[in-house]
Order: sequence, then structure tokens, then C-alpha cells
Amino acid sequence: MAIYATNAKRVTDEMFIEAAHAVADQVTPEQLNLGMLFPPQSNILEVEIQTAARVAKLVFDAGLARVDRPADMVAFIRKHVCEPEYQAEVTPAMALA
Repeated sequence: MAIYATNAKRVTDEMFIEAAHAVADQVTPEQLNLGMLFPPQSNILEVEIQTAARVAKLVFDAGLARVDRPADMVAFIRKHVCEPEYQAEVTPAMALA
């Protein structure tokens, strides 16, 4: 998501490392005590947003972004979240009704 939002010129090893650290940092001590290595999947979107914000900061710091640096990195990433919209499928039986 960070690469897409920043339109980064290239992806570096440091970006993958930062993403790994960002995910690991979101595991609470309580979750670690339960044996969890990753944040709960029930919070996956927020984990993704926070991770992407950290990677985006790295992209901007490295001068690899092709867009202007935002004042609020998390808000910037949130604007790029895909929100699917489902339309009702019209079946032939519904069309005749």
C-alpha cells in the first residue's frame, strides 16, 4: 500500500525490513505472552495502514516518492484504502418483476 500511495521509484530491502518491524511492533506484550507473533487478524486493516504509513515515511525519507510528502502520513495512507462497493445483481427473474 505504501508503494502504491507514494508511487515509489523502486522497492528496497529496507522497505521490507521496515514493514516487518512495523508489524512486529503492533503485537502487544499481552499478545506476546499468549504466544502470538503477529497482531490479530481481526485488526488487519489497521495493522496494514500503520505498517504502510511507516514504510511510506521511509520512501519519502529516501527520496523515492513521486508525490509530495503529506503532513499526516497515516491520513495519507487512509485515503488510498480500497473500499469495495457491491452492486446488487439483477437476475432475469428480478427484471421481469
